Amino acid sequence: MAADSETMTRKIFIADKTLLRIDAEEKQKPKDKRSFLYKLVCAYPNDLVVLKGNQVQPEEQLLQHPSSLYVLDVPILEAERLQKSYGVCCVGGEHPSIATLIDTNDEHTTNDGEPLGQGWATALQSLRGVPSNALLLSDRYLFTNVSAGKGNGIANVHAILDVLLPQRFLGEYHVTIVFDVEKIHTTYTFNDIVARLERVKQSLHRDYPIMMEVLGISEDCPVYTKLHNRRIVSNYYIVKAEHRLAAFNGNIATSQQTITPQVLFTVDSLNGHSTPPLKSIEQMTAALRSFSHWTRNLMDHSAYCYAVNGERMERCRGVRNRMV
Repeated sequence: MAADSETMTRKIFIADKTLLRIDAEEKQKPKDKRSFLYKLVCAYPNDLVVLKGNQVQPEEQLLQHPSSLYVLDVPILEAERLQKSYGVCCVGGEHPSIATLIDTNDEHTTNDGEPLGQGWATALQSLRGVPSNALLLSDRYLFTNVSAGKGNGIANVHAILDVLLPQRFLGEYHVTIVFDVEKIHTTYTFNDIVARLERVKQSLHRDYPIMMEVLGISEDCPVYTKLHNRRIVSNYYIVKAEHRLAAFNGNIATSQQTITPQVLFTVDSLNGHSTPPLKSIEQMTAALRSFSHWTRNLMDHSAYCYAVNGERMERCRGVRNRMV
C-alpha cells in the first residue's frame, strides 16, 4: 500500500485470526468473486502488519500511520469510533468491508457562469463519509484572482475546508496550502494571504486544533514542475481539478472544467488493470517530501515563502503535514 518505502506510513494492520479466516474463505472463491480486502492484501503483501492474538493498535499510535488501513479484532461500533475520532480507515474483523476505499468514478463537469448544485458542497459530496486527518491543497494560481466571478482563492479555500474538515476529531488536524507566490494578485502580499487564511481557519469553528501551513513557491524551487496539477489530497482521497481550485463563486462555476474526487482504489486497479488513484496521492506527497529535503541544507531561502498558523517563518525546516 505504500508507494514510498522511505516513510512507511501506508500499512495494512490486520488481526491474525481475521487474516487467516479471509485467506481460507477467499481462496475457495473464483478470482472475480473475491473481496476487495483480500485483493488488497494480495496486491500489497510487503505492507501487511499482522497483529498477533488480542493485540490491538494503541489509539495513540493510529496517527503515526495516518494513511493506513486498520482491520482490528474489535466490535463494529468501536471501529467506527476510532475512525471518526482519528480520521483513519478502521473496520471490525468480523465483517471487514473496505468499500469506502473503492472509487465509484464520480465527477462533476462545470461551465463558466453556470450553477452546480451547492458548489463545492456538491462537488465533494461523495467524500463526506471518507475519514481524514490531513489535507493538502495545491494550485499554483490559487490566489491569482480576487474577484468572486473570476474565482477568489480565499473564499474557495474556506468552502473546501468547511466541507472536508471533519466535525469530530481527536488531536491536531493538518492543512497545507501550496501556491506560486509570484503569481498572486497585485493587491496581495504573501503576508496578506497568510493573515486571510488564518481568519478562514478561525471561522471554521471546529472544536479541535488545526495546524495550517502556507507555502508559496517560485520557479526556482526544484519541485515547481511537479506541483503543476491542481489537487486536493487527503490521506484516503484525492480531488483532481482540470483548471483551478478557485472553482466557484458560491455555487456558480468560474471556469469550464471537470472536478473528479477519487478514493484510493478502483475495481480495475485492484484487479491489476489500471493505476490506482493512490499513485497520484503519492506523487504529491513525494514532491513535498522532496521539498523538505531540499530546504534542509539550503543557505538562501528566498525561492519560497513559508508560514505556520498565521506566523511567517524565516525558513521551512520541513513540511509539517503528517502525510508528508
